[in-house]
Amino acid sequence: MTIRTAVTGRILSIVLSLGAAALFAQPALAQMANGKPKFVGNVTGNSVPANFNTYWNQITPENATKWGSVEGTRNQMNWGGADAAYDHAQANGYKFKFHTFVWGSQFPGWLTGLTQQQQRAEIEEWIRLACERYPNTWAIDVVNEPIKTALPWKAALGGDGATGWDWVITAFQIARQNCPNAKLLINEYGTENDPPVRNTYKNIINLLKARGLIDGIGIQAHYFNIDNMNRSAVTTMLNDYATLALDVWVSELDIVANGSDAGQLAKYQDVFPGFWEHSAVKGITLWGYIVGQTWRDGTGLVTTGGQERPAMVWLKQYVSGATPGDDTQPPSVPAGLTAPSTTSSSISLTWTASTDNVGVTGYQVLRAPGTSGGTFTQIATATSNSFVNTGLAADTTFRYQVRATDAAGNVSAVSNTVTATTQTGGGTGGGCSVAPTVQTQWQTGYVIEPARVTNTGTATINSWTVTFTLPAGHTVIGSWNTALTVSGQTVTARNAPHNGTVAAGGNTAFGFQVSRPNGNTQLPSDYTCASP
Repeated sequence: MTIRTAVTGRILSIVLSLGAAALFAQPALAQMANGKPKFVGNVTGNSVPANFNTYWNQITPENATKWGSVEGTRNQMNWGGADAAYDHAQANGYKFKFHTFVWGSQFPGWLTGLTQQQQRAEIEEWIRLACERYPNTWAIDVVNEPIKTALPWKAALGGDGATGWDWVITAFQIARQNCPNAKLLINEYGTENDPPVRNTYKNIINLLKARGLIDGIGIQAHYFNIDNMNRSAVTTMLNDYATLALDVWVSELDIVANGSDAGQLAKYQDVFPGFWEHSAVKGITLWGYIVGQTWRDGTGLVTTGGQERPAMVWLKQYVSGATPGDDTQPPSVPAGLTAPSTTSSSISLTWTASTDNVGVTGYQVLRAPGTSGGTFTQIATATSNSFVNTGLAADTTFRYQVRATDAAGNVSAVSNTVTATTQTGGGTGGGCSVAPTVQTQWQTGYVIEPARVTNTGTATINSWTVTFTLPAGHTVIGSWNTALTVSGQTVTARNAPHNGTVAAGGNTAFGFQVSRPNGNTQLPSDYTCASP
């Protein structure tokens, strides 16, 4: 084994971090949880988003501190994304959590080809290097998903052993030895609304607690569990965990609800207070917030243009303690309303986004018949500064106006009026395109997320099929938000039940993870999208 040190290449970064910490010893004042006894944090990618400090005061790297991202090639360490997150946390006085040391996914592919003795040495070195490089780490997910994700190399950590979970205990012992000042946490999903799984999790936690190895419990709280719970169920679950007398950390919260702004807002308003107000919960981390950049489509809270979805507007007010009724200032008037395109059955509208002292939650779209006369009535709401009015008669004229709303119910004055006429004849139907994004990659694998499917037609599509070609030797090892099949190197990804219907101009997304031969840096190609 090559001897490496985590100190090499970090001296300058540490100096800069210490200097920044001296200048910014107090947390920045913008975050919703500033001055609160609990934090509201979020994840980062390979860099920290420019608006991160506007909302959050705790950092967890989403992928950059997973072993496969750091050491995809044996003895070649890539700490770039982890350094960015850690340095930002140090400079701003935020808690930094390392995610994760031991997990049955996204580990280096070369590890499984070693002997157990070699694996053990590599595990110990991996943990030691991470602890040396990030000495001010607040907490560590030592073992991630011990129940839900099988660990192929657990024998190197002692296997099941007498307790049934000896490998978990050993991982925590190594972590405690190397990171004595960090909080050691365990992390799992699916325990929130499944009492039998929760009991297994509690058993593991008690084994660690009896040995003085664990400082807190991580519950992921992903949408596929939380969307199916209410506040009462959340409280019951947290009361159960409170019996263990350990701090609880909500570690990967996200919410989709029914996919609409209203649904997401209602679910946050229902369950988030159950987490936030429970005495056992000491902090909450959300798993992404920028629309189009989260691991699951529909969980985002802020668009890339900076527009906050209603759930984000509410979340800021709730956590900060602001009262919506205190806000009486309406948003600015939407400007520049135009109708840039039409078909025989639809009219597309776009306008310049409004601004608001708290945050714009949406727009009311108003319509009147003909070129004059008649009454403007609200026909729809939009969450962005564009809208497609579908289902219209051919060769028919309409007038449109829009007005903005905020979370307090304030409504702006109406925009300018635009007149548009649908085309003569039949529509062109549906069509789709696909745009894949590499979220992260390492020498032996990569994650494509999001692979964004867009309806390029003028009518709603009710299903879609994406095909693409995998390079030789590459294997899909996981997928989400799609029904995926593989024939040779040809992959077919069809919509899942919840994301097949896409309005004209709308989009949805899916993702997948691939393993590849070490050193083969090729990526999938020949993407096509089709809809009936």
